[in-house]
Amino acid sequence: MDIVVQTTGIRKVYGTKSNLITVLEDIDFAVQEGEFVAIMGPSGAGKTTLLNILATIDKPTSGSVRINGTEITSLSDEPLSEFRRSKLGFIFQDYNLLDSLTIRENIMLPMTFSNKYDVSTDLRVNEIAGKLGIGAILDRYPYETSGGQKQRAAAARAIIHNPTLVLADEPTGALDSKASMDLLSAFQLMNNEYGTTILMVTHDAFAASYCDRVLFMKDGRLFTEIVKGDKDRKWFFDRLVMTLSNLGGGSYDII
Repeated sequence: MDIVVQTTGIRKVYGTKSNLITVLEDIDFAVQEGEFVAIMGPSGAGKTTLLNILATIDKPTSGSVRINGTEITSLSDEPLSEFRRSKLGFIFQDYNLLDSLTIRENIMLPMTFSNKYDVSTDLRVNEIAGKLGIGAILDRYPYETSGGQKQRAAAARAIIHNPTLVLADEPTGALDSKASMDLLSAFQLMNNEYGTTILMVTHDAFAASYCDRVLFMKDGRLFTEIVKGDKDRKWFFDRLVMTLSNLGGGSYDII
């Protein structure tokens, strides 16, 4: 399989010479096409900073980030914006849906922004929405839907343009347990049926147990990783909880 994400020697430092704060130090990892990977760790471990760098929102102080073979750290503003629109999909904790647009129109936004809307877009929206269980609410507005439905709409929006990589930032953080399970099942469907490569930052061991592999961070460095392999999700969950306990220094949701 092709490597979708490759980071080498990522370092991120804030502040001035007299007061430097190192947030990330020597981060090396790769994500292969079709993987579903989580990043976990205590508060302040550097998870969000790393995600922001991969999302092209921030740049590392030094090091290399290649996504789909493109070195994103060297791109200027306009090519970077185009790369973000065409190659990346985003799912946030707070949905980021526009209340003035219907669920259907929200899902279509990436196609509209990239001028790729055509007749087949409607068919793709209907197909994805149906598989994610939100086909019946496409003509409602976000304020007329539940939190779980909004987040599945955000997931549909993230994959409508066939991105190389979907980045999810604490996607279950605002959801109850039932809505979380529905969303994570939707992620598995995206991963299995559409081959979507997903990288998710989460503090929730239950959410991470749906992944193929989990990377753990501590104090700005990669600490360890656990691969699910052919084990069941209960085994994986138990290993995640044990590793989080060994890491210490943070609080975690265990469902």
